[in-house]
Amino acid sequence: MKALHPDDLELRNNAHKTALTTGKLFYEARIIWPNGSLRWIRAQGKVYYGSINKPLRILGTLLDITEFKHLQQQKDDFISVASHELKTPMTSIKASMQLLDRLIKVDPSSDKIPQFINRGNSSLNKMQQLVDSLLNVSKITAGQLALHKTHFLAAQMINECCDHVRLAGTHELELTGDTDLELYADRQRIDQVVVNFVNNAVKYAPDSNRIVINISKQDNMAKISVQDFGRGIPPENIPHLFERYYRVDTSGIQYSGLGLGLYISAEIIELHGGEMGVESEVDKGSTFWFTIPLN
Repeated sequence: MKALHPDDLELRNNAHKTALTTGKLFYEARIIWPNGSLRWIRAQGKVYYGSINKPLRILGTLLDITEFKHLQQQKDDFISVASHELKTPMTSIKASMQLLDRLIKVDPSSDKIPQFINRGNSSLNKMQQLVDSLLNVSKITAGQLALHKTHFLAAQMINECCDHVRLAGTHELELTGDTDLELYADRQRIDQVVVNFVNNAVKYAPDSNRIVINISKQDNMAKISVQDFGRGIPPENIPHLFERYYRVDTSGIQYSGLGLGLYISAEIIELHGGEMGVESEVDKGSTFWFTIPLN
């Protein structure tokens, strides 16, 4: 009882009082570990009575459920974030459709109609990306993420998958290194990893408009890296970057997203037999990289 968190003492005492009436004990509470950290325990048991219905003892278990509580919190946080992320494009689509409906009735030849259609399509694409991320996680969990490998030029794939950034005109992309290097991999999946790296560079380095993508050959491995010159990542965050549902919070700034992009990317690269990593320095930028076998 001395190890119980003070705020949970009443909960524990009430559980024992209830056990005297029902014959069953159950409660979950926090324990203060000797090093000062908090852990969760689940206490459950059964009351045994004497011949005159006098409670004699409780037989039960104390189970450390700290990891379960952490996972439960992650799941709750994820559901909250996913709901918010899906609600935003849904609200935008609804507004666009309502305005479009009114406009068609009033002025069917209006030049604003294509604008509302494009806005709606953009929101639909965002929803599609969110749903695809969830489906990819389900496939990874079930071990069903299959690869369809072909030969292709790394530079050509990068140029094609980064068109959306060039068209936006907010960032300058520099492609350096071995632009003739040929890969043997799942083009769609590697495209997905590169796009995730580049999108993160745009998102987390908004004040720096320069992104450098490098292709190189190291022994029998191909290495692709994406470098930005933004705020960088605090050292304590780096070990968690490739965890499921983890989202970077830099200087109190909350960014959108499900926290699945790097997790999915890491699984794709591992499936290819490669490695993924990051080098970052606060206020100097970050370089995300991956390697995959050349054949």
